[in-house]
Amino acid sequence: MHDNSGDERGTVPREAHTVKIRPAVRASEKSADSGDTIKSSVGAVADADVNDKYRSASINGDVPDDDADESDESEEKDINRHVNGVTGAIVGTIKGIVYLMFIIVVGVALALFVVIPIGNDVFALVKDDEVVDVTVPEAATLNDIADLLYENGLISYPKIFKLYAQFTENENDPDYGVFVAGDYSLSKTLNYGQFIDAFKPTHDVEQISITIPEGMTTKEIIDLFVENGIGTEEGFVEAINNYDWSDDFNYWFIDELEENGWSEDRYYRLDGYLFPDTYYFFTDSSEVMAISKLLDNFEVKFTDEFRDYVHSKGMTVDQAMILASMVEAEAGGQAEFPLVSSVFDNRLKNSASYPYLESDATIMYAMFNDMGERPDTLTGTEYDSPYNTYKYRGLPPGPICNPGTAAITYAIYPRATDYFYFVANNDGLSVFSETLAEHNQAIEDIKNGVAVSTIFAGGSGSSEYQEDDEEEDYE
Repeated sequence: MHDNSGDERGTVPREAHTVKIRPAVRASEKSADSGDTIKSSVGAVADADVNDKYRSASINGDVPDDDADESDESEEKDINRHVNGVTGAIVGTIKGIVYLMFIIVVGVALALFVVIPIGNDVFALVKDDEVVDVTVPEAATLNDIADLLYENGLISYPKIFKLYAQFTENENDPDYGVFVAGDYSLSKTLNYGQFIDAFKPTHDVEQISITIPEGMTTKEIIDLFVENGIGTEEGFVEAINNYDWSDDFNYWFIDELEENGWSEDRYYRLDGYLFPDTYYFFTDSSEVMAISKLLDNFEVKFTDEFRDYVHSKGMTVDQAMILASMVEAEAGGQAEFPLVSSVFDNRLKNSASYPYLESDATIMYAMFNDMGERPDTLTGTEYDSPYNTYKYRGLPPGPICNPGTAAITYAIYPRATDYFYFVANNDGLSVFSETLAEHNQAIEDIKNGVAVSTIFAGGSGSSEYQEDDEEEDYE
């Protein structure tokens, strides 16, 4: 027999609730055992009570749902983000303040320990008035002056002093880089500009312009200086032949010349290096300072490319300058430089067949220096001198003039031709020949006035530079 009391408690009207409860009577139908039926009915009642409570809470609005939980979590995250943002802003502000304080401290430190001391040294803002005696040596350089002032306590920053001098001096000024030798009494209250001015020449003398043309000999250059009231012949000879340029100027080409040695038959040690150009001098310039201007110019014009290529050919710079001087002296003009250079180059490469360079200009140079007068024409080739390239093999002992850039360029980079001879024509140019027979015929044509100079005949040779595939005999 079934107990229907459980059905009355477990049956819930549908319209009064939002949740449907399973009837307990079904549990009793699954078993004929009354105990099981009672247990199932009690369980159903218990379930109904729980669900009644749940439904009651739902009706009153007190039941927590998943959307509410998610909303709470989102709100909490928003709060955390706000807190973190405020915290980050505070930390960033603190960092900015610390960085600004650091910059201020560093700036003050630089001002106190770097900027102000250097500014005081440059402009002598706060210095004692002690007077110091110093001696400026002959041909002193800017480095020498900076070291001299520093060692005597007159300045504290020699490198800044040199930068100041380089930026404030005018390179076109004849006194640029010139400091007068002598004894000075200097006050520490002088600024950098006043120190520089103290060592500069005071000129009550004339400033002159001197033009040295390409091909002028060293003796002619000395005479030109003396004629314009600069120095003496003896002073120039001493500066050119004996002055130790390594102490104050350190010219690399003179160092190379000294290292390789130069012939005792050479007339002037610096033959070939006194670069032709227009210069400005005060008439009280010393011989050393006057010559240094010419050497400075040579150092600029004879480029590193020239030097490297000369050395790659197995030549010295002095040998290149000897060839350049011969090209300058022999050619009837720059148009002939490539051809004259090619003749000497071809002979040096074929020294077995052409042991002598046979240059008239080398003999005339020797005669000019020995006798003080250059002959208008060469009447013979028997003059006894190591410079006589008809009698002595290879190059002469030294350059025979001071060549310009064009002659130097073609001496280093000779044009490729088959010429081995040339002879001066009546028009001042030359006739170039490949064989001795052609050369002799050219001489005859010149005598008869029918020779045509090679430049006008179109025989200019290749436009390419001569490749060095054969060893040259420069000795």
